[in-house]
Amino acid sequence: MFRSKTKLLLLLFFGISMGFLESIVVVYLRMLYYPNGFKIHMYGLPASVIHIEMFREIMTIVMLIIISVLTGEDKVRRFYYFIYLFGIWDIFYYVGLKVILNWPNSFFQWDILFLVPTPWMGPVLAPVIVSASLILYGVIMIMSEAKTMHVIQIISGLLGGAIVFMTFVFAIPYVRYSWYIFAMGEALILFSLFEGVKKSIL
Repeated sequence: MFRSKTKLLLLLFFGISMGFLESIVVVYLRMLYYPNGFKIHMYGLPASVIHIEMFREIMTIVMLIIISVLTGEDKVRRFYYFIYLFGIWDIFYYVGLKVILNWPNSFFQWDILFLVPTPWMGPVLAPVIVSASLILYGVIMIMSEAKTMHVIQIISGLLGGAIVFMTFVFAIPYVRYSWYIFAMGEALILFSLFEGVKKSIL
């Protein structure tokens, strides 16, 4: 238990650092390509820049995976450490942007969330909710010292994640975001957590 708490604390600092580093990179990109203020489109951006940004995103995820693999004792715990770390990184990315640029102006400001494998878009509040859920999920399951994942937990978690992903991919910036469908996905993710906790204490 003590080792788990220590690892969670160290990953917290690492995730915060990664989040601020990510926000600094994005600040430079916005200065170069959106000098008149950020717009949620990529018109006019050279294809080479978009490809480089996609590669950077992939490498960032690879770094998070490697740290999680080095931290966890088995596949299940490595996954839990990864979602915990991912959530911290993502939230503090927005904290960094708020500190440096005073952006977003509100939680409902739209953002380009990710480019791989296709652009994800949505109000900032949506990824923040997802990241908070991932942090909660990771911490609870790590502290429960669960060694396995059960079928219902896996299926509900994957289905919930897929639903949330689809809301980002099919969102229409400034026009429509499917909050009701997003809520369904979030509910499934939290149900997956409930199933994981239930099985770990039985």
